[in-house]
Amino acid sequence: MKSEFLKATALSAALLTFTPQLAFADAETELLRAQVKLLEARLDQLEKKQKSAPYVAAAAPAPAKIEQRLAIVERKQENAEEAAQAKAKETPKVEVGSKGFAITSADKQYSVRMRAYAQAQYRQFFDNGNTTSTNQFLVRSARPIIEAKMTDYFTGRLMMDFGGGNTRLLDAYTDFKPVPDSKLFALRFGKFKAPIGLERWQSEQELLFAERGQTTNLVPFRDIGVMALGEIIPDQLEYQLAYTNGTVDVGDNNADSDNHKDVSGRLFAHPLRWSSLSWLQGLGLGVGATYGQHTGTSTAGSQGLTAGYVTMGQSRYFTYNTSSYANGTQWRLNPHAYYYNGPFSVLGEYVVNAQEVKNGSTQRTLKNDAWSAIATYVLTGEDASFDGVKPANNFSPAKGGWGAFELTARAGRLNVDEDAFGTFASATSSARQATESAAGINWYMNNSVKLNLDYAHTVFEGGATGGADRDNENVLLTQAQFRF
Repeated sequence: MKSEFLKATALSAALLTFTPQLAFADAETELLRAQVKLLEARLDQLEKKQKSAPYVAAAAPAPAKIEQRLAIVERKQENAEEAAQAKAKETPKVEVGSKGFAITSADKQYSVRMRAYAQAQYRQFFDNGNTTSTNQFLVRSARPIIEAKMTDYFTGRLMMDFGGGNTRLLDAYTDFKPVPDSKLFALRFGKFKAPIGLERWQSEQELLFAERGQTTNLVPFRDIGVMALGEIIPDQLEYQLAYTNGTVDVGDNNADSDNHKDVSGRLFAHPLRWSSLSWLQGLGLGVGATYGQHTGTSTAGSQGLTAGYVTMGQSRYFTYNTSSYANGTQWRLNPHAYYYNGPFSVLGEYVVNAQEVKNGSTQRTLKNDAWSAIATYVLTGEDASFDGVKPANNFSPAKGGWGAFELTARAGRLNVDEDAFGTFASATSSARQATESAAGINWYMNNSVKLNLDYAHTVFEGGATGGADRDNENVLLTQAQFRF
């Protein structure tokens, strides 16, 4: 009798232990509880008989029946878990955060990410007697971005711009990566940035000033074609090599005007990234170049030449005569470098641009060149980087957070070939040199909101009536950028 009592007690304890875990359905749970109560009643009877009768072993069908019921409940729970796991494998993952809105398939083979940024700007000019620029508020950029993944082999990007009330297609390309886990090689098809110009290559969202410097006047804006890109040595040596329609300085190419194509390329290295001396790791050195044949005509709108060079305030200070046109080889060379060490950074580049230009029976190769140097310091101590400053403390005065503050300074100059004037450009309306000095402060309120306050002073040589110097330009730029 004692042995049966102990067995029954152990079985009851086991049932009580498993019951919370097996509460798959209220009806099943109540049934098990009823069985336990029956066992308790039987134990009471056995205890009363223990004193008056000897122990007689007998079959106990109740435990076997309970175990059967437990097995059924466990199987139902396993089926439910399997169904839930199967459903999870088919349900897309939805994310909303600082990097935009994203939907990813359960197998992670397909995804779409949507984000955008906008820049609202105000320009205030001071004492500019020889410029047509006006003081104004404007939406400088308004760019929705869609990025997609199509299996491990393909990704794509589409970016429009509605800034200034105009609609432009900026990026529209697909990347093919034959070895998904390798950074060595990818192939890009469509419309993209040509691989030349350090400040041009930097994302507009991360620019240190509201507007780019003088060197970007001599390089393309966007081009259409195919580009190979990758990292020969991961995180140390990258390359881009493109075959494109070819476009003019600051050109946004949407179609080709002749049968010729441009070849452009860029190498960029971090030679000391793995140095044991941390202050050397932020050095980057690179060179970019383009080469191609450009052919235009004397008809307005098909000259194959730049629409003009502009200041930081976007005032145009140089243009070619309408009867001048591209007629031959154009090449560009662009050595550049940067250095980052904690909150401090410097960036510099040089561009030389040579192009064959014709007017009437006169043809010459004109060489224009420009340089730019930028220095920055993050007052709040965060690291400076080519991809922008990430505030350690987001703006939240109630919590003592004010974001990150960065001081900036830039100097630059663009020189136009002396041979351009008289035949290909007018000395009374186009300057032969523009020298820029600029300073500013950036306030990174969080990873989504940035404010710029910049002042630029530009001095010109030539460009006014009688060959006199164009009036200096002094402009204050304020810009608010938000992104999500």
